[in-house]
Amino acid sequence: MKAYTFLLLVLLSCTASCTKEATKYRELLNGTEIIYTGPVSSLTARSGNLRALLQWQPSPDPSITGYIIYWNNNTDSMKLPATGTVNDTLKTLITGMGEYVQNFVLYTTDSKGNKSVGQSLSGVRIYGPLYISSLVNRQLNSSKPPVALSGNAYALFFSATDTALNINTRLSFYNAANQLQTVNLPALSDSVVLHAVNPGTKVAVLSSYIPERKALDTFNVAYSDTITLK
Repeated sequence: MKAYTFLLLVLLSCTASCTKEATKYRELLNGTEIIYTGPVSSLTARSGNLRALLQWQPSPDPSITGYIIYWNNNTDSMKLPATGTVNDTLKTLITGMGEYVQNFVLYTTDSKGNKSVGQSLSGVRIYGPLYISSLVNRQLNSSKPPVALSGNAYALFFSATDTALNINTRLSFYNAANQLQTVNLPALSDSVVLHAVNPGTKVAVLSSYIPERKALDTFNVAYSDTITLK
């Protein structure tokens, strides 16, 4: 009987304690209920030149009226109205950022100020002048010098490049009629023929790259190299 009485007292004590805790937290919330709006899906980012493109699919939550995006350690933010349906892909371009790794956090909101749990995109690298300074133009293949062909033409042979990140190399020169010409050398090609050029003609070489496969922007090398045809 004593054991039963003791157990009953313990249960009553736990119930009172739990009730007290619940009341305490209710007081902290001022008698209100926390409401979270629905999160978006498929949140991704594409990096660019001091900018990034964020895109996502809207939440099916009909109460959502807007979005808030934070970055730069939450010191910068952007508010957007909610548009589109769950079948759409929403996009927003964020510009004027510094060249470093950014973390983005997106919230949905409703008309009463309720927000969703923040959805984060971490480690989004933003590119700019430092990345450009690391780029170099494609070089001639040292084992295959330019070859003069008949009809005032030259064959140029280039070393292989990273075909995933190199986009193009532009060759610019003045032909025999003193007209500016441009020939493109794709990443998958290692040779090109220039027509109507004379010995002594100078050819400017400028290569273009993307920093990653789904990059938003293409970057040119900061300078042109010059090839003199002999």
